[in-house]
Amino acid sequence: MPPFESLDQLALFNFLRRPDSFGAPESPVEIRQTHISIVALTSTHVYKVKKTRNLGFLDFSTPEKRRLACEAEVRLNRRLSHDVYLGVVPISRSHDGLRFGSNGDVVEYAVQMRRLDEKGFLSWRLANDPPSASELGRLAIKLSDFYRQQSSSSEIAGWGAIDKLRLSTDENFAQTEQFVGNLISRPAFKALRDFNELSYEMRRVLFARRGTEGRILDCHGDLRCEHVHFCGDQINIIDCIEFNDRFRYIDGANDIAFLAMDCDVHGYAAQGQCIVESVADLLGDTEALALLDFYKCYRACVRAKVSAIKSSEPEVAVDERARSQQKAVRFFQWALRYAIGGSQPFMLAVMGRVSTGKSSVARALGEAIGATVFSSDQVRKELAGIPLHGRANAAARARLYSESMTQSTYEELLRRAVVAATSDRVAVLDATFGKRWQRELLQQHPNIRCIQIELETSEAQIRQRLHNRGRDEISDARLEDFEMLNAAYDPPAAMEQAMRVASAATLELTVTELLHRLVRAAV
Repeated sequence: MPPFESLDQLALFNFLRRPDSFGAPESPVEIRQTHISIVALTSTHVYKVKKTRNLGFLDFSTPEKRRLACEAEVRLNRRLSHDVYLGVVPISRSHDGLRFGSNGDVVEYAVQMRRLDEKGFLSWRLANDPPSASELGRLAIKLSDFYRQQSSSSEIAGWGAIDKLRLSTDENFAQTEQFVGNLISRPAFKALRDFNELSYEMRRVLFARRGTEGRILDCHGDLRCEHVHFCGDQINIIDCIEFNDRFRYIDGANDIAFLAMDCDVHGYAAQGQCIVESVADLLGDTEALALLDFYKCYRACVRAKVSAIKSSEPEVAVDERARSQQKAVRFFQWALRYAIGGSQPFMLAVMGRVSTGKSSVARALGEAIGATVFSSDQVRKELAGIPLHGRANAAARARLYSESMTQSTYEELLRRAVVAATSDRVAVLDATFGKRWQRELLQQHPNIRCIQIELETSEAQIRQRLHNRGRDEISDARLEDFEMLNAAYDPPAAMEQAMRVASAATLELTVTELLHRLVRAAV
């Protein structure tokens, strides 16, 4: 049983999980928890009770504030749903315990909803019964009609100004900084902040124009796949933000970017992009697409924050806290992807002379963005069928590093990376890429952007690293090979536009500088 801060909350939890509380003793009750609500699901209805919380961006600290929030949730969600939100029901206490209704002292409130079939939610449909183009088209029409119906005002438009946007983005970073070093690395966290600041600086005119053109509206605010429901010809969109107006007073591009981001994370980027482009076209607002990556990054950070907070709450079951932690990490990774590479598939090719730190940097990048790292050293030995660790003998090395084996290695390296970038939208390559023909392989897939990163360090540092290499290294390069390998290296020409980054004193400093450079190039 989850721990609770007070006996009243424990009593409320026990009340909600009892079938007889709902007048159906034979019907099981499923309890779900978010970071702000306890949700009880019967076979026919859903009851949502606000947790006693004050998180800064929401305040449910008193029964009266929770009642007002429940009433707002019903009113606002009826804009995009039909006959789903039935009303607010009081929970009262009498001599025999808690009960629904006002017969006794009212101590709490619940939003009552009609329960929707789980198989109708877009999250389920994408994974099991992908919606047709026609259904996605109807969703785009519903959303575009909704945005047209929302009128802006000077108050609402004001929330599109950069100083107001900063309230949300800065608050997000302030509330997630406690998780740095656990759920996100310090370099990745700094890169996300850099991306926000640079985006505000570089797109200041665009942000201002969005407000003057009436693009800042009273939107949904939490537009995710699990909140979109299909049932025949009817589409219901539920669970909008009710607890803070500024989270709804947003650019329509911000709203729809949330849904597109959620599709990306679940592996359905094409469907998300289809919805975004359709809504933009229906609204005559193709300029919204220029802000898509910024808002996707912001929304991924929001989801990371929510999951991170949930992962640290003692009243949430242990297994659910673990899942929330994994979700937080994944959302942080996607946020950084948008910041350095955008929404389209891309590859990061980490290259450079022997022992410049390529493998360490590639692994750090892969971890930061949730990408598979493909190493030429590993691919080469796998193709040759020899053990990965330990240095091969001279005869084996002669075969292993022959021109034909090197060509096969780089071709296979690119093949694997392209497969990963196509399916997972991103991949990291770790190889010397010391010949122009090897780098030209990176340009053979025009639908996948490739960012070349050349690591540099001093000759003395390279020699020291080679001298220190142990027997368990995958790479066969050693100090006695330096002169030969150094002479054979043909660095990228200026026209190849490789990003040159000097190895710093520590890996963290190197990655921090590299991510900053990648963010600046992306914005």
